[in-house]
Amino acid sequence: MLYQAPFFLALRYLKPSRSFVSVITMVSILGVAVGVLMMIVVRAVMVGFEADFRDTLMGTKPHVLLRQEVGQSPGGPDWPSVLPQAKKQPGVLSATPFAGGMLYVANGDLQSRAQVIGIPPTEAPSHLLKLRPHLMQGSLDLPDGTIVLTDQHLNDLGLNLGDEVSVYAGPNVNEAVRRYTDANEEDDDAKRRALQDQIRLHPQKLRISGVLRASAMGEQGYVSLTTGQSLFQLQQGVTGIALELAEPQRADEVMQGFAKTLPGWSMELWSDDEAGRLAAMKNEQVMMQFVLSIIALVAAFSVMNTTITVTTQKRREIGLLASIGSTRGQIVGVFLLQAVIVGVLGTAIGLGGSLLVLWLRNDLREWLTMLTGGQVHAVEGVFLSTIPAHLEMSHVITTCSMSILLCIVAGWLPAWFAARMEPAEALRD
Repeated sequence: MLYQAPFFLALRYLKPSRSFVSVITMVSILGVAVGVLMMIVVRAVMVGFEADFRDTLMGTKPHVLLRQEVGQSPGGPDWPSVLPQAKKQPGVLSATPFAGGMLYVANGDLQSRAQVIGIPPTEAPSHLLKLRPHLMQGSLDLPDGTIVLTDQHLNDLGLNLGDEVSVYAGPNVNEAVRRYTDANEEDDDAKRRALQDQIRLHPQKLRISGVLRASAMGEQGYVSLTTGQSLFQLQQGVTGIALELAEPQRADEVMQGFAKTLPGWSMELWSDDEAGRLAAMKNEQVMMQFVLSIIALVAAFSVMNTTITVTTQKRREIGLLASIGSTRGQIVGVFLLQAVIVGVLGTAIGLGGSLLVLWLRNDLREWLTMLTGGQVHAVEGVFLSTIPAHLEMSHVITTCSMSILLCIVAGWLPAWFAARMEPAEALRD
């Protein structure tokens, strides 16, 4: 019977018939449940935001851009010889030459800018296909003399699909600014006028053939390869080669071996421009996990308080158990089992609650926006129009294990001190 007593007494102490300890037990279980729920839900949502952001980057940007470094390795291979090599690389879905750079777009006095990529549409089906979910109007056929911009560009310029827009290549504008600066710094009037006469801007008129969603695309725009070569004065040359990969998240690994065979070429991955934001998201996850761990620690303290309360009220019973032959291990086991039961129940409730909250997360958001008077229905297709969530099984197991372990430690400390009481001293209390 002594070996069955710890479990029986643990259940008995968890729900006494005439004591306030049962309420404290419920508070302890709820404390553990809330801690587990917060750790799982917040982590899942933050990882979901990061995964959604990564998917958006991979779904809008070329996975790898190969660019020939001018003047650094004149003996490096030219793009016509690199292109077939790139197509044969393991994991590469498509490789296509591109002509790209910064464009200044204008409509009268209204101006904006766009980072434009010129690609041959018939040779880049993989890249154009992934852009279709973000196409709001028009098409991605990219006929010569046309440009695909974002809805933000059109709003800034006061234009619509089918209108013409004036575009200025970034190098042309920079050269004009440089010549204008040189002219202003020249003291000789004749030389100043000569430099001013050399300032030429070469705008081109392009028709807007498609409109992409700016919330996903940013400032990205698209033209045909021929149009891009004309805009950036490349003749038959190209800016580089754009690659689409089967596993873009492994772009760095896939390109490491290929880079050794391309002296004089640089590689720009889809994640390079947003590397700072991706790193910030990782840091936010670490800090949030640290903060939420404090909640779990507070819940463990509530379990410890419950155990302290029980051991204080049951001093005479502890003395009686010791006097009839119970070992210290058995006495510790009574209160340790109580902490384990609280930890397991609280963790199970928290896990179930977190799964329910994640399942209803978008409904909960709508209810909250209705209560606060915000926008109820998000626009479909907009980046982060819904609350993303990604549940990692390893994190769920770690959270639940840590929760139960903290409860065990919190229950063991007061139980160990209670078991050290002398029977006579406990019975006199």
